[in-house]
Amino acid sequence: MDFKQLEAFVNVVKHKSFSKAAEATFLTQPTISVHIKNLENELGVILIDRQDRKLTATPHGKTLYKYATEILSTRNHINNVFSNSNLDLKGILEIQTSSTPGQDFIPWVLKSFRDVHRNVHFTVEQSDSYKVTDNLLNGIGEIGFVGSIMSDELIYEPVFEDEPRLIVSKTRPAGQIEGDTISISEFIDEPFIWREQGPSWRERSASKESFELFLKTHGYKTNSLNIIARVNSIGVIRKAVAAGLGASVVSSSAIGEMDYSMGLKSYKIKEYERPRTFYMAYRKKAYLSPIAEAFKEFILNGEFKRLR
Repeated sequence: MDFKQLEAFVNVVKHKSFSKAAEATFLTQPTISVHIKNLENELGVILIDRQDRKLTATPHGKTLYKYATEILSTRNHINNVFSNSNLDLKGILEIQTSSTPGQDFIPWVLKSFRDVHRNVHFTVEQSDSYKVTDNLLNGIGEIGFVGSIMSDELIYEPVFEDEPRLIVSKTRPAGQIEGDTISISEFIDEPFIWREQGPSWRERSASKESFELFLKTHGYKTNSLNIIARVNSIGVIRKAVAAGLGASVVSSSAIGEMDYSMGLKSYKIKEYERPRTFYMAYRKKAYLSPIAEAFKEFILNGEFKRLR
């Protein structure tokens, strides 16, 4: 067996798809299939269950996956230790991100980093802080960006701050309040639109949880809000709010000039005027690849800020 076969296998297990594994490694699907088949022939076992629509690892495959990720991590560490320079970085960096950094931080960082390292490619998966955490712990992605600290198995580096804003249409009662601040009592009766990532209780927005806790500490019950819609896209939420459907709470960086031109108004919340910290996360016990290590240092050393 060789590293290419192990990389192909690990990506098929991660993405549960030959085609997605091919996209993640910038190879063709037939090449991925050949690597897996050769690996199965060499080991004399079936590694991937191909019966379901979503591919899954067999018991033998799960065992190999554990060893394969460790082998590839060790290889990356060796390359990192003995690399004299990261100026010739080449390869793929897998990034996991929650919605706010995914929309308002990551694109700028990728552009700045690739201006320096032209041979680096990226795969970026956007979900929520819970999913990002799970994926990192399961070896899916090396670097993640989240809005909450959720696991003692990850290292969290604060990278930027943002403040929550109430957004509402100027046609709504709350949108006609003068000034740029608003109190809870002035918007609590508005119909609300919340971001929900999916049906699972774990697939929810960390910002929503934070706001619900804030309401509770100020004497309001969780069901005090009149939630009329649950949406999994911040972009859709902004447009729905601008159209007058209801109010919502989003990060200030998620609001653009186009939103204001469509009739949206945003307020600082008097009782909730505190910045929210967003973090770069990575596993404590895993060696980062040379690309991931360089990317991490690029952000922590402030190079992104200078280039943006």
